[in-house]
Amino acid sequence: MEVTIRELSPERWPEAGAMAGRAFWTEEYMRPLGEEPIALYATVQDVDLGMDITTEGSVTLGAFAGDHVVGVACITAADACFFCAMDPAVGPVGDDPVTHVFHQLDLAIRALHTGLPPHAYIGPIAVEPTLQNRGIGATLVEAAFARAAAERPATVALDCDPRLQPFYEAHGFRPIARVTDPWGFEIVGLRRDPETS
Repeated sequence: MEVTIRELSPERWPEAGAMAGRAFWTEEYMRPLGEEPIALYATVQDVDLGMDITTEGSVTLGAFAGDHVVGVACITAADACFFCAMDPAVGPVGDDPVTHVFHQLDLAIRALHTGLPPHAYIGPIAVEPTLQNRGIGATLVEAAFARAAAERPATVALDCDPRLQPFYEAHGFRPIARVTDPWGFEIVGLRRDPETS
């Protein structure tokens, strides 16, 4: 069966968010959210299901096998980058541990955006874990880049775990910076310029 890429309606986010949670919960950088596997899984599910994909200036693409969501890529326009809009002097909204962890992670990612020209942003990108390494992620990345680049921003940025850097480099992204979050996990910032693609 061939996978198709199309805009994901907000009504489909519960299915897509649950899939993203399955894709991310085993990642090492999620460990600060908890050690106990069932609680960690539930927390990551809650975080991904709680994402707001209706933010102005953003669009989410879905990879579909028939009518089933098997991947997602979120895209933010150049004038709507969440990380660039963050005020580092303002603390997290709320005092729960999950909010604190994500605020610190967001500040680390914000550092990767320092010095970038006006840029679109792609992320998160997730593929159903049981269907990874079948070209779905590659198709999503190319479709997301095309959508982001259509507005002709100076560059398109994304960030990733260092293990995924070769994957993104194979799709024209080049590393620009590396940061370490407060828990010791590295994050790589990459960019791909529309004019040179």
